[in-house]
Amino acid sequence: MAVFLAGLAIGGISGGVTYGLTTDSHLAALAASVAAVLTWCGIATLLLFDD
Repeated sequence: MAVFLAGLAIGGISGGVTYGLTTDSHLAALAASVAAVLTWCGIATLLLFDD
């Protein structure tokens, strides 16, 4: 659950900053989605390959 919430938090921050800099809501939503998914994939990879 913590990984999910971390992805949402980082995605939200990324989307908020992108919207603040560009005022383009579609671009902000895309940036937030990409940041959240990459966070989840990165943490899942670390957990998967943790020796």
